[in-house]
Amino acid sequence: MENETNTLPEDDTPSNGNNVETESTESTNATDPVTDPKATIKIEGQTFDLDAALALEDRSLKVVLQPHFASIENANVTREVKDGKLSVTIVKRAQHKGYAT
Repeated sequence: MENETNTLPEDDTPSNGNNVETESTESTNATDPVTDPKATIKIEGQTFDLDAALALEDRSLKVVLQPHFASIENANVTREVKDGKLSVTIVKRAQHKGYAT
């Protein structure tokens, strides 16, 4: 009640089914290693290159892109490796708009 505080789980704790990041899709094929130092990022109709090391994990990708694309926080992230080149497609998810009275 009054003395209780709600704290968010630490970033390194195992995620549960309610965590948004668990819904992102990582389709990196383990048999197809990333050899190109640059990854192709596709988001909001734009395509650009980014260091592949930053694009391998959702957390680092979101930290880098958050200042430029606010929609990335709740987006679906899909990865594909083709001929050693990592391609990341980010699609924002529709949010609930709330209830107006």
